[in-house]
Amino acid sequence: MAATRPLGALLCIATIVVAIAHIYFGYISGGAGAWARGALAFALPVTVGILVVCGLGFWLGWIMVTTKEAPPEPRTSEESQPEKTE
Repeated sequence: MAATRPLGALLCIATIVVAIAHIYFGYISGGAGAWARGALAFALPVTVGILVVCGLGFWLGWIMVTTKEAPPEPRTSEESQPEKTE
């Protein structure tokens, strides 16, 4: 249970890196003049889908990081409990 916070932080960082890498390698490094109208018609919905998935992944990671752990319930032994008489 203690490994969820670092895993959530790693998930947040990974989704940000994937989103930035997709934008950079898909649009910036390729050059704006290289895109034809047909290529953008395909690339923009794919980009929206990738960013939605990255947003959901970031949200899940954020929840994992910020959720407080519930305190463990106190253990009771069978000897300390009163016996039920029927």
